[in-house]
Amino acid sequence: MSPPEIDAAVHQQLGALDAKMDRVLADQDQARADRKQQYSKLENLERRLDDVDRKSEALKSQLTQVKTTTEEIDRWKERFLGMRMLIVFVAATFGATLGAFGKWVAIKLGWSG
Repeated sequence: MSPPEIDAAVHQQLGALDAKMDRVLADQDQARADRKQQYSKLENLERRLDDVDRKSEALKSQLTQVKTTTEEIDRWKERFLGMRMLIVFVAATFGATLGAFGKWVAIKLGWSG
């Protein structure tokens, strides 16, 4: 048998070792819980990123449709500008012709000298 001092010292060391092991195991449990929480947050982030990607694709599709509509409106605007220029040209030609005809009539009738 061993002397009581050695026995007490061994028990004290075993108690300290046991306390250290308890802390190591508690740290491992905490690390496991932290990793689980991190993985959960990462999965939520991935889901949100997937949602953002889907919304981005939908927005891109809508922008393509808007661009097509805008291009069509621009074509119609150019057509209306061309029609307006044609109407102005025809009206000016008609007015000049009417003026020239009026002057010719006035000369034939002797109203102008």
